[in-house]
Amino acid sequence: MYQIFITHSAKKEAKKLPKQIRVAAFEATEKLRKNPYLREKLSGSLYFLYSLHFKGGGKDYRCAYSVDNQKKIIIIHFIQIRENFYQKLRRLFR
Repeated sequence: MYQIFITHSAKKEAKKLPKQIRVAAFEATEKLRKNPYLREKLSGSLYFLYSLHFKGGGKDYRCAYSVDNQKKIIIIHFIQIRENFYQKLRRLFR
């Protein structure tokens, strides 16, 4: 089983989300513990990240994460509503 680590920037963004969305994000990321590679691998400049899709409050949300196999850690980098998610994520990794 993998451990989940949340970066400072992801925590900061998650605090801005409504509580029900934070709960939905937690439930979605918990499923990654068994197999973190089941989700969509990103391409282009974000090739090293994976994207987890989940819904909350009738809206689509995304969670960007990476995997460290040696340490068995899933690192959550960014959680946001789908709108403009990838543009904001690119700015984060400039």
